[in-house]
Amino acid sequence: MPARACAQSLAVLAGLTESDNHQTDTYAWQIEFQQQLTPLLSGSVSWLNEGHIPDHHRDGATAQLWLNSPAWHQRIVLSVGAGPYMYFDTESAASVRGFSDVHSVAALLSAAATVDLGAGWFARLNLNNVWAPADLGTYSVLLGGGYRFGPAHSALASSSPGQTGSEYPPQQIQLFAGQMILSDPSSRGGRTYGADYRFDLARWAAWSATWYYDPGSTSGRRDRAATQLWLVEPMAGDRLALSIGLGVYAEVGPQTRPTASSPNPVSGLSGLRAEWRLSRRSSLVLTWQRTFTNDDDDRDIIALGYAFRFGAW
Repeated sequence: MPARACAQSLAVLAGLTESDNHQTDTYAWQIEFQQQLTPLLSGSVSWLNEGHIPDHHRDGATAQLWLNSPAWHQRIVLSVGAGPYMYFDTESAASVRGFSDVHSVAALLSAAATVDLGAGWFARLNLNNVWAPADLGTYSVLLGGGYRFGPAHSALASSSPGQTGSEYPPQQIQLFAGQMILSDPSSRGGRTYGADYRFDLARWAAWSATWYYDPGSTSGRRDRAATQLWLVEPMAGDRLALSIGLGVYAEVGPQTRPTASSPNPVSGLSGLRAEWRLSRRSSLVLTWQRTFTNDDDDRDIIALGYAFRFGAW
């Protein structure tokens, strides 16, 4: 496809995963954000779900650097990419619970073919190889499409100390509701809701403090408090903002159901966030959070919310 300086793209793909022993296969899907760095070099951040291979339910985040070919007939670009794959794997284990939530890092090697469909749209074929010497290796084939947003406004270049470089007010209050899914073989879940305060530190960074109602703990505690730092990438003329967050997630309140194996009350928290700005002061927000623990109590929290912005710089 014709090269566009600093273009950004968002793609959704789906397909099949096969284990490296070729004995089983399952579904796969991937959400990928890519930033063009030069006409022949780009970087991407994506979430890869490898489906449900027997004894493994694995997914995670990856960051890759891509080498792209010149456009063939101004429509087709071939690419190869590589980078770390930070995954969460619910594995069968010989324990009382019968499973273990494993967190580790593998390498993701990829090849892709992208076809320009015109008007910013494209089709994409991804071939992925997860190389994990100490764990399960997989191959996946995914087909999908996406949209190219064109020349990006540089967040880093436009911001200076004490300024966001944005017309949007820096503070935000959000109310949200969604689903909590435990990372166990049965993928049990429950409803969740909460409130979030967010403050833009710069055009490309933000901090948040969140309260959750989360009924999934064996301790009986249903309230959680979380805090995160976010990297933010504005797109589509600032109407869309994608964020990646990292922080902590803690149970609060008294333990109402004492057990011999109560979970650790504090865990890590990683998140993906997409904000569609309806106006200068209001937004729709989709978040996907993943807690990671050392006692096999991981969970996903997927929520949709409405946010109101206020304040001034």
